[in-house]
Amino acid sequence: MTTQALGTDLAAMRRLNDHAVLTTLWDAAEPVTAARLAAATGLSRTTVETVLTGLIDADLVDSELLRPTKAGRPARGYRFAADRGVAIGIDVGPHGISGVAGDLRGVPSAPYRRLEGDLSGGEQAATAVVTLVRDLLAESSTPSRELAALTVGIPGIVDAAGRPAKTTVVPDWLTADIDAQLRQTFPGARITFDNDTKLAALAEIQHGTVGDDETAVLLRVGNRISAASIVDGRVARGAHGAAGEIGALGRVAWPEAQQRFAESIRDGEASGTAVTAFASDIADGLGALVLAVDPHVVVVSTSHAGTSRGLAAALRAELAGRSLFLPDVRTSPLGPTAPCVGALAVSSAAARENVFSREY
Repeated sequence: MTTQALGTDLAAMRRLNDHAVLTTLWDAAEPVTAARLAAATGLSRTTVETVLTGLIDADLVDSELLRPTKAGRPARGYRFAADRGVAIGIDVGPHGISGVAGDLRGVPSAPYRRLEGDLSGGEQAATAVVTLVRDLLAESSTPSRELAALTVGIPGIVDAAGRPAKTTVVPDWLTADIDAQLRQTFPGARITFDNDTKLAALAEIQHGTVGDDETAVLLRVGNRISAASIVDGRVARGAHGAAGEIGALGRVAWPEAQQRFAESIRDGEASGTAVTAFASDIADGLGALVLAVDPHVVVVSTSHAGTSRGLAAALRAELAGRSLFLPDVRTSPLGPTAPCVGALAVSSAAARENVFSREY
């Protein structure tokens, strides 16, 4: 009994040591020496070197000689081998698909791509996702073209397991079971789905205008209107993944407002009058969400050229009469790329979980 417990304790200690070194290397922007790893982790130099040997054998860490800063032998630096796999974020809807590839840390390794087309059918959408993933893998600058993790943003509700549960925008996608098709095509990858606007909200937290501890509402205007809420720096999901789906309330009439707005746009530009009218049309729904969440900020993101600032100003005026505390209204710096940016971040997190769950 004592021997078995001791063996278990030693195995757990080795895992803790591995994770301590891996965490430091994952977060490091530059190669780290064994001495610095020992100082950062609190482990002995001998223990660090033993861990590094195992991680190098597992093809998770690279080493290189560093340029000496003074006379003497150059030190050896170690870095996490983030280029040993590819993480991909996809945003797909009935009117097109976009995607971006990155290394395991989520650093982009291929250009953002956007393709327009009718993808309202489930088989069309599945084929488009597979094709774009393969194209992004081929274009990735990483030495390895192996797909480690794939996150797909969709216009629908996704359950806690990361699988599509409900969508009124593309109902045929559920019948086609795109999830199963992707898992069969890419069996070695971590595959998950999420709501496209919630992914965009995550991107706004990590790279956009929402602070780490802020509560916010994200309003996205494109081929449809959608919203997500952020509470204390975290995307709100709700019991079924449907938090923020204010547009599902028929009396809000966001689809009709979007249709009128689209019809008013000429030559890719919307007049000030059209923007003001549109803000008035959607303000009741947005106001209800603002009253429910009490945000510091409302972030406005639109794919209609030249409308973001005007729409933000018009919504600020409308919210003044519909909120107890008027939130700051900002425009998104990410725009239409936000769901892909958020999806890539989720894929990178999944890749990290895979790395840290392995035995070395």
